Amino acid sequence: MLWLLTLLDLFVLIIATITHFNILVSLTLIILSSGYLIIKGVAFFGEGMSFIDLGVAVYLLLMLIGVRTFVYYIIMAWFLYKLIFSFIR
Repeated sequence: MLWLLTLLDLFVLIIATITHFNILVSLTLIILSSGYLIIKGVAFFGEGMSFIDLGVAVYLLLMLIGVRTFVYYIIMAWFLYKLIFSFIR
C-alpha cells in the first residue's frame, strides 16, 4: 500500500511540474491529482502531512486558473522529502 501512495505522490509531483512550467496543462490530470490528494488528506485527517496534502490540492486547482508562484518549489521540496524517506524506509 505504501508503494502505491508513493507512486501516486510521484505522479502528482510530475503533474505539478509540467503544469507549473506550462509544458502540458491538462484539466483532467490536475483534477485527478487534486482529487487524490483531497481523498488522502481526508482519509488521514488529523495528521500534519494530511493538511499539507490538502493545501497542495488547493494549489493545484489554483494552477488551473493560471496561478504560478514560488509555492511550487515548496511543493516540490515537500514531495521530494516524502519520496526520499519512503524509499529509505
